[in-house]
Amino acid sequence: MKLPPTLRLGRSRLHGVGVFTRDFIPEGESVIEYIGERISKAEAKRREELRCARAATGGDACVYIFELNRHFDLDGDVPGNPARRINHSCAPNCEAQSDGRRVWIVARRDLAPGEELTFDYGFRVRDARRHPCRCGAPECAGFIVARGQRWRLRRSLGRLQDTNSDVTRFDENSTARHVAAIGL
Repeated sequence: MKLPPTLRLGRSRLHGVGVFTRDFIPEGESVIEYIGERISKAEAKRREELRCARAATGGDACVYIFELNRHFDLDGDVPGNPARRINHSCAPNCEAQSDGRRVWIVARRDLAPGEELTFDYGFRVRDARRHPCRCGAPECAGFIVARGQRWRLRRSLGRLQDTNSDVTRFDENSTARHVAAIGL
């Protein structure tokens, strides 16, 4: 699958390569399909464990697996899936939507030309240690954790006040040490 003409790949300030808009995209529009191989839950778990083992030895720790339904997942780590280049943000401008068979990246708000597409990867709290976040959003949790699970991370870590502003933020180095200490 090629990128739609409304999108382009480019250098990301978030992480490596990202997907950017060429044109205005209205809120609610399906921006791009996230394609991949449909696999069983058992196979998804096996592949995730392999990626974690590879990451422990300095390899690629990227996870491209989406839950489709209670029986199958979608592994987007395949050639021809430019949507896998969309980076995470704790304040995303897109979201992933699944109908149980396919996954679409949909604009959560109007997107301006040149804007990088982002969505919340939605990782589990127990996997936080493996996935530090550097999105730079004011509400960044310091780790890539699903929005609905961030309260668990905050409860475990406590709140750290940024002395330069009134915004509560997490210091990445302190947070990483604390996450390791509490066994997340």
